[in-house]
Amino acid sequence: MSLVAGFSFQCEKKEEDNSDLLALAAVGSLFSSAGDCNVSAPPRSSINTWSSSITANGTATVSKIGSVPVVGHQTAALKITAKNGTNVAISGNTFVIVYQTSACPLASSTRTGFTTTSLSDTTAEFTNSYTVSGSGSINFTVANDYYIFLYAIPSRGQAASVTYTVTGL
Repeated sequence: MSLVAGFSFQCEKKEEDNSDLLALAAVGSLFSSAGDCNVSAPPRSSINTWSSSITANGTATVSKIGSVPVVGHQTAALKITAKNGTNVAISGNTFVIVYQTSACPLASSTRTGFTTTSLSDTTAEFTNSYTVSGSGSINFTVANDYYIFLYAIPSRGQAASVTYTVTGL
């Protein structure tokens, strides 16, 4: 009898307490967001967002939107290989930050290689940022790869889902 009891104690499955690991994973998910592109947008910390490639002239609406955890701010990035004279007209209400690079992560924004029309300077909010409120445009003067990062704060009436029209590709 004691031999059978000894075997049953050895075969008993031991349950491990994973509550600390689950709590850590839950807290981590609150502060990280899904996306395929990591963006540095000082003074904010790094942000993950979704990027969409612009490959042809025409009009479209940003459909792949990211969300900054906890605060619920909306983000998106548009990737474009611009020619000298490519123009991106944006309709909506959002912050706009341009990065001159061919791939993510987006590390340093720029104010060179393009001119803007009807975009307000908002460098006090983000480094090298503009705001579009209604409509505005970015006219590229240097052929290169760029990302246009959109950051919206819904409590201010902003949305990252803007309409854009591209000409001169």
